[in-house]
Amino acid sequence: MRILAICLGWIFVTGLASAHDVSRSDSKVVVQGKEVRVTLTLNAKELQNPAMASDIFAVVQRHYFVASPAAPIRTTVEKYSVLAGSLVQLQILYVFEQDVTTLNVKSTLYEVMPAGHQHMMNLRLNGTLHEAILDSRTQDATFTGVKATNWQTFRRFVRLGVEHIFTGYDHLAFLLGLLVATATIGSLVKIVTSFTIAHSITLALATFSVILLPSRLTESLIALSILYVAIENLLNFRAMKRYYITFLFGLIHGFGFSSVLREMDLPRSSLALSLFSFNLGVEIGQITFVLLIFPLVQDLVKSGWTRLKPAVSIGIGCLAVYWFVQRAFPG
Repeated sequence: MRILAICLGWIFVTGLASAHDVSRSDSKVVVQGKEVRVTLTLNAKELQNPAMASDIFAVVQRHYFVASPAAPIRTTVEKYSVLAGSLVQLQILYVFEQDVTTLNVKSTLYEVMPAGHQHMMNLRLNGTLHEAILDSRTQDATFTGVKATNWQTFRRFVRLGVEHIFTGYDHLAFLLGLLVATATIGSLVKIVTSFTIAHSITLALATFSVILLPSRLTESLIALSILYVAIENLLNFRAMKRYYITFLFGLIHGFGFSSVLREMDLPRSSLALSLFSFNLGVEIGQITFVLLIFPLVQDLVKSGWTRLKPAVSIGIGCLAVYWFVQRAFPG
């Protein structure tokens, strides 16, 4: 009971702290001879000190570094753009004394951004495309003309998928809403399987750019899916079998999962492996969460605690309304 309460409280508090899954920034890097051009995008509203938003380049200079192996001899901001909402994009030119054959990039942006911040990198060096994910645990990456091995790509994206689930508070709230109203192992298997199949379909379609939905629409619909599950739980009403509903909403959640891979602008040569690895990581995280929470739910129900389902449903319903307002009507 205590673990379940902690889990719900964690989702509630962190969910209120962030309307989106996790804080992210990204950079696209192109190396040409002695020049390294970086297009870096971040959300100015996420800066922990609002005063920093007045000089984004100063923030980047203090928390984003490139070296080959020495520091650049000149750094110039070629363009500064304010994109949709509070997104800011800098195009920065770094010039080195010699041709760049190896590049080290370090990001400490996590120090000035919300907890769990991730920096997504895409880099082209000597005709080879690379990708990396920098955060508080992996602060830097070194790139050469040698392509990352399949094993390195596999490990990186499995880890990213697991992290995406455990920092995707809306997805966890959706799963929790389903778990507190699931009575048997058979029903649980059907629900988890339908959710997995559905989000895998739209994750693949969106990642390969076959079908794309606006992020604002996707995130708003995810919030509404949580609200719908909460209302069904409270009213003890089912418009159709639960695993049918889970499949329909799973299609929407798949578009949400795909945002990470699409933002990284991955090379086509490794896209299939990255997609498979990321989806595997999502499934590992999802199954781990279910295996931790479902037995607790069953024990509480068997002990006669009848208030579990309404209490959890009210909590995630309130979160869903909060998320929907923030996502559908930003600013």
